[in-house]
Amino acid sequence: MKRISLPIGSSGFQDIRKSGNYYVDKTKIISEIIRDNARGIIFTRPRRFGKTTVQSMLASFFDIREDSEELFRRLDVYDDKEAINNWMNKYPVIYHK
Repeated sequence: MKRISLPIGSSGFQDIRKSGNYYVDKTKIISEIIRDNARGIIFTRPRRFGKTTVQSMLASFFDIREDSEELFRRLDVYDDKEAINNWMNKYPVIYHK
């Protein structure tokens, strides 16, 4: 039986996905953000609830400098063909890691 480890001390989406650590799929939020016409988005969550991981995930998804298809394969957002074809890796992103 293969053991999946927890990403303790790691909050970067790419690091978590590439290392094969346990990851709770929160990629449906990408489809919600794309279809929401809000002028801004605020992530309010308690401490240690994944705010940085979600920001890192969004940066990986939208950043034009990335090729993120393999990171998002087999995740919920990958079923949203409009998001994948029209939004994935199509925009400049400013994100400080």
